[in-house]
Amino acid sequence: MLLLIPYLILWTLWNVYFRKIIKAGLEYVGNNYQETIYKIPPSNSIKLKINGKCVLLISGGTNWVTLRVNHGPRQKVFKIRLLNDPGEVEIINDSKLFSINVIIRRST
Repeated sequence: MLLLIPYLILWTLWNVYFRKIIKAGLEYVGNNYQETIYKIPPSNSIKLKINGKCVLLISGGTNWVTLRVNHGPRQKVFKIRLLNDPGEVEIINDSKLFSINVIIRRST
């Protein structure tokens, strides 16, 4: 029981800090933005053209995706990614069981 108390305190602090990170990330594009939601089935991918500031927020069965920006190396991303490179982004769902939702906020 005594060991459970520090675990609960750390878990609470992690949740508070993580929410602040997500909130600040969503404010990255500013007040004028266009929001689009994509659902990616298991073992599939989508390609998007981006230009300017962009935020990718991942939710669903798993919070992990693999990104390729401008045909570069693959990058594993957890939950949120901020982009400011013009070009093409490929979002790959590596999960074999779960589909994911990707919310994309682009500055206008």
